Amino acid sequence: MIRFFVEYRIIWFFLGPLLLIIFHLLNFFSSSIVIPESNNLGLLGDLFTVSPFYSRLLAGILVLVNALNLTRIFNENEFHDKTIYSTGFLYCVLMSLFPCFYYFNSILLVHVLLIAVFREALLLKQKEGDQKHVFNGAILLGLSFCIHPPTIIYVIPFFIAVLNLKVIQFRDIVLAIVGLFIPFVYVGSYYFLNEEVILIDLFNVPSKWKIIVFDLLFVLIILTFMFLLAFVSLRSNAVKSTLRLRKMMVPVWGFLIFGIFIGGYDLFFFGQFDRFSFVLISLPFFINYALINRNYRLFAGILFFIALGYSFVKFFAVLPFG
Repeated sequence: MIRFFVEYRIIWFFLGPLLLIIFHLLNFFSSSIVIPESNNLGLLGDLFTVSPFYSRLLAGILVLVNALNLTRIFNENEFHDKTIYSTGFLYCVLMSLFPCFYYFNSILLVHVLLIAVFREALLLKQKEGDQKHVFNGAILLGLSFCIHPPTIIYVIPFFIAVLNLKVIQFRDIVLAIVGLFIPFVYVGSYYFLNEEVILIDLFNVPSKWKIIVFDLLFVLIILTFMFLLAFVSLRSNAVKSTLRLRKMMVPVWGFLIFGIFIGGYDLFFFGQFDRFSFVLISLPFFINYALINRNYRLFAGILFFIALGYSFVKFFAVLPFG
């Protein structure tokens, strides 16, 4: 399976968009997920309304951008000695298990920002000028907080990554604090000039979909088994990894763990599971190692095709969501 993604590089660029189109067409004809008329963007509020057509279009573009960016991050940081194109495709397939895949919303928009933060953290290489990556990552985190306040917790894995990948200096701390507050200052100025009150709900409910127990269990089980299989294969590759690679795995782990945390909080207190999609920012990196490993690629491939098959079947046997 990994041979398919490594040797036939150009095919992914057709499969990714094709997969997005098929999923959106299935949702359109089945009317399984109703596209909301308004989108709450956190502190920015309901700035604009998007028609269902443009909501689907924007969602497809954002998912594709995220997939391409994750593939780029995996390869430019040399997580493997070969060029791997499975990262983005894995992201597309697994994202299709979540309702937020099918329409423009704050969670999908935050995926774009957090993946960009993830990349800025991995670009830290103990070189002069690395401060710009700290500053850029902090600004993106601040913007992410403004759009979806619960993502403020990603400040923790970001700073852990900075501490792990570079020697921290006082100006790094200053730049990070300034970067974090810049978006909030702009939003606060807008409210101040318009004499409005900022209402901050750090743990607002992301959607109104009713959870179908089978669907929820399938998503959690398939993600768990994929991660466990990837974790075992990752340990077998750890001996061969370089010091730089082991350091880069820290932000990968950090974004995964905090994705699980925010998803678990969302499920336990609000009965929603949209935020579990945040684990997909780094989970495809782990799954790649299972697909590469000769001992586990068969089982990883089976799990992958089960997830892909369910993504199609759910439109006819599981949905609608609500």
